[in-house]
Amino acid sequence: MNKLINRFKSLSLFFKLTLIILISSIAISAITAFSVMNISRKLFINNFTITNNKILRQIQDSSADLNDKLITVMNTVNNSWAFRKYLTNNSGSTIEQATTIYNMKQHLKPLDAVLDPVNIDFVVLGTNSYTYTRSSALLTSSKEAIRSDSITKYAFEYPDRLLYQYRSSGFTSSTENSNVIIATKVLQDKNTNEQFGILYILINENVFSKFYSNFPTKGNDIFLMSYDGTIVSSNNKGLIGKKDTSLLDAAKKIDNATVKYMNIKSDSRDYTVMSRYMPIYNLYLINRVDTKTALDDMYNVNEIVVICAVIILISVIVLFFITRKTTKPLRILVKQMSKVADGNFNNHINLQGGYEISQLSKSFNIMLDDLNEYVEQLLIAQEKQRQAELAALQMQINPHFIYNTLASIKWLVFRGDTEKASETIDAFISLLQNTVGNTSETITVEQEIENLKNYVFINEMRYGDNIKTTFHVMPQHVHYKLPKLILQPFIENAFFHAFTDEKEGRIHVFISEKNNKLLCEVMDNGTGIDEKQISNLYSSIPLKSKHFTGIGIKNVDDRIKLLYGSEYGVTINSQRGTGTTISVSLPLIEA
Repeated sequence: MNKLINRFKSLSLFFKLTLIILISSIAISAITAFSVMNISRKLFINNFTITNNKILRQIQDSSADLNDKLITVMNTVNNSWAFRKYLTNNSGSTIEQATTIYNMKQHLKPLDAVLDPVNIDFVVLGTNSYTYTRSSALLTSSKEAIRSDSITKYAFEYPDRLLYQYRSSGFTSSTENSNVIIATKVLQDKNTNEQFGILYILINENVFSKFYSNFPTKGNDIFLMSYDGTIVSSNNKGLIGKKDTSLLDAAKKIDNATVKYMNIKSDSRDYTVMSRYMPIYNLYLINRVDTKTALDDMYNVNEIVVICAVIILISVIVLFFITRKTTKPLRILVKQMSKVADGNFNNHINLQGGYEISQLSKSFNIMLDDLNEYVEQLLIAQEKQRQAELAALQMQINPHFIYNTLASIKWLVFRGDTEKASETIDAFISLLQNTVGNTSETITVEQEIENLKNYVFINEMRYGDNIKTTFHVMPQHVHYKLPKLILQPFIENAFFHAFTDEKEGRIHVFISEKNNKLLCEVMDNGTGIDEKQISNLYSSIPLKSKHFTGIGIKNVDDRIKLLYGSEYGVTINSQRGTGTTISVSLPLIEA
């Protein structure tokens, strides 16, 4: 080891740089490739699991309709006097029994439109050992075998619940060769709670698989799993009826820990598992994704390795010649650059030499110019930030507004209008809570509209309701975020300055989405303003007022640009006699 170190020390600067560049290029390329692949993998899995969890929720919601239909069947049978008589009466003539069976069929007629006649059947077993099958299928198991089956025993343990249990075959000739989920319910007299039979609803596994048939793809499987780990339904038919404890453990952990997904290893393969517990069926709806299969379509590892190798090779060859040409004048360059470390950014150099040295000298001089420009821009940015902070400090409620509002409340109380006084106090409290109490820089559109409504309500109490304000917000936009009180100055300007020559007026507030931006518009049908007045509204110094905040429009515009960039901000369109429209464009940010 020491020999290698000594040999490295004895090498010339040229070979040292070449060796270091080679090792660095390989290391950086490997680390960058690994990092990009790892980040891409995490982003892909996160986005993939979000989408799949939404689909699982849709599958769960769709399956709930089946449960409602089966409850209808259960209630129909349980409440039918004909079924109760048939399942408990051992005596009676042939005519009486025929009449009872006819009435039973009449009671079941409304269910024909509810149940799938091919894939859903039911059997009723009475305490008198009489049976009734909805379809023409025959029983393939004896009554004693059905009564002693574990499904029946479990049903009697919970007689008040509709239970779903898996069985590899049904009791009837139409289901004896099919995987079925059997819904069981003990039939009881509502008045006496006396049990008179048990209902078995035999549901072919295909009924459940229809809920997710369009979702599975290669390496992307769906499972319905019972509480003991038995797979009762899946797009992978070969696994139905088998137990998978690793999947069950992952599903339980997801349900208990409220995580979106878990990574497991099974049969030497990595899987990403998402799950939703379905309490009405006491089943787990599980989505298992083969991680390798899902990621193979995103990137090819061999291709990335080849690209990195080519980049490294090209880089080493190019840097080899550049280093060879630039080694000699480096001392001069280092000597001049040391002056830059002392803060001398005007120390331009002009090295004599080949093309590479000239370019290096030129690049160094350009760098100095860029540094100077950067420092100037940094100073300007700091000044703008300071101004924005000062503007943010102005986002305080004007004391005069508080005094006048309290005086209006006092006047309402003195006049005896306690109801309006109470409403005004509620609006004032809500406005204070959302402006002073809430220290967040941004709030949702819903909260901003609520603040504006409270502000407008207080002004109507103070000045009358001749100026009407309406709000037009689509439900899908209420959860977007925007800076707090960003629209209030425009409502205030319209309220106090747009209708100086008119007794009545209207203000409309529109929140919409346009060109992938959140567009907030404040429109009024007031007197309008000319270009000179628009320029005054953009003044950096707001006029003092006795209203709510007294914030200048330029402050609002600067605040938006500082937060989100120059492509967002405030625009004003107005004409004399037609009114004014103020548009505020903001980025779409979900709450």
